[in-house]
Amino acid sequence: MPVSIVIDKLNGHDKEGKIGKINKKVGDHLSIGEILFTIESGKGALNYKSTWEGKLLELTISEGDIVSKGQSVGRVEASLEGNAVASEKKTYNFGLAKPEEKMLDVDVLIIGGGPGGYVAAIRGAQSGLRVALVEEDRLGGTCLNYGCIPTKAMASSVSALETVRNAEAHGIFTGAISLDFERLMARKESVVDQLVGGIAHLMEANGVEYVDGRAVIDELGKIKVQTKRAHYQFKYKNLILALGSKPSILTIPGSERSDILTSEDLLSMKKVPKSLTIIGGGVIGMEFAFIYKALGADVNVVEFLPQVLNILDEDVAQVIRDSAHEKGIRIFENAKALSIKETLDGSKLLEVEIGGEVMSICSQEIAMAVGRKANLTGIALEKLGVSLNERNNGIAVDGFMRTNVENIYAIGDVTNKIQLAHVASHQGMVAIDHILGKGHEMDYRFVPSAIFTSPEIGNVGITEKEANQQQLDILIGKFPFMANGKALTMGEPDGFVKIIAKADTRVIVGAAIVGIHATDLMAVLANMIANETSIDDAAQIIYAHPTTSESIHEAILMLDNRGIHFA
Repeated sequence: MPVSIVIDKLNGHDKEGKIGKINKKVGDHLSIGEILFTIESGKGALNYKSTWEGKLLELTISEGDIVSKGQSVGRVEASLEGNAVASEKKTYNFGLAKPEEKMLDVDVLIIGGGPGGYVAAIRGAQSGLRVALVEEDRLGGTCLNYGCIPTKAMASSVSALETVRNAEAHGIFTGAISLDFERLMARKESVVDQLVGGIAHLMEANGVEYVDGRAVIDELGKIKVQTKRAHYQFKYKNLILALGSKPSILTIPGSERSDILTSEDLLSMKKVPKSLTIIGGGVIGMEFAFIYKALGADVNVVEFLPQVLNILDEDVAQVIRDSAHEKGIRIFENAKALSIKETLDGSKLLEVEIGGEVMSICSQEIAMAVGRKANLTGIALEKLGVSLNERNNGIAVDGFMRTNVENIYAIGDVTNKIQLAHVASHQGMVAIDHILGKGHEMDYRFVPSAIFTSPEIGNVGITEKEANQQQLDILIGKFPFMANGKALTMGEPDGFVKIIAKADTRVIVGAAIVGIHATDLMAVLANMIANETSIDDAAQIIYAHPTTSESIHEAILMLDNRGIHFA
């Protein structure tokens, strides 16, 4: 019986894909589940598997061809006997059928599909473990859907906007510039959707049992998940809790109002507010301050501590302060938010105490950016018997990410160790490796951070103020981007590279970069610090010219006051 080979699905929401490797030729025998060819798209490669057993009669595609969903690309002479089940007539129940009951026994069950959970799932599946992952929202977690990626997509759009605004310096005249905020946000969503689709493909490609639903603890060793199509009951040997985090809210009068924004709300705005006051001058607050100022909002930042970006050295923060001042962002440090009130015209009034005096800031919108807290209510932890840390703000874990309960691990923001996506991913791999009886403990000393302010910031290892607090004898080398040829050609002279080394051992122990390409350049220094590279060895590395990375070499030379291009 001849049957058509039809492209019945593509990755994510893709409508087209490119034919990759073709594994079969006309005349070959096909078995059910055998891969005929791959279809490549921006979300990865999809294996197209045969749903029939029989002889391949015709294939009308070649490697590199573009195909679309629903397209017929060949024919199979199907064996009726081998396809008895596949050829049964399909019936339609219009959603009235009883959900299927599924009992699954897995080596590892992961609750939470963020950068910790999905990486752990892939690592486990690659290692031969039977892995299931449950996510009640969207794959990718906070980072991909409500944090890192959408924020950086908006920051990229803002960077393009600023480049156009400053084009005259390059002799390029554009005329009037207009902003389509709706289109900007649609692009952001497109980037997110593409990456979410890519993770979904990775789950399928690695054989991970992915369930979109809410996990409910049945009893120790068993988890239930109910979806419209199926009721799952998982029996697991190992459980990994990757429950993530949610925005913190400063508990002051008026903060309970439904129209007080969070970082997640700032990623889903329908229009740019005329004015915006951000409570919190940490990483989240400062990134959004630069984004919304560039988009046209009048922005204020209120920070309780003496310095915005308080985790960084003063000289690094000062570059950001100067940039914010130049762009018109108002920063209020040592400022305590007291209450939020509404004015007669619908604006919002933030009462702030500065130097013992109470003053007010009026703006159309107020946003909270005071950090994130571990999602400890996402599942009944008490039923598992899992303990919290000493401050009760995260699940307690050891260096292998084990909780106090045997064979239960916790990773990512829910541990409240370091709330960064790349930390969660590494924790996920550490947990899986421990399950496999190998691996290493987490080491948090050399975790790099990337901050997408304007200009960018990268930081790794100890800071100068931490070294001073520890009374370490240190050497400091700094090189400004204003003395770097590539930075000047790009019109990006602000900032510097700063490197810290121990004076006695001459080993590099910390670094900060503020300026163009800072977040990408930081990987070079992170590797040096993790490998305990000495000043003398680091100075022998040759950097390409003209690149911004040459500033790293110059900063290394400045540790011995031997810089070539800066006196």
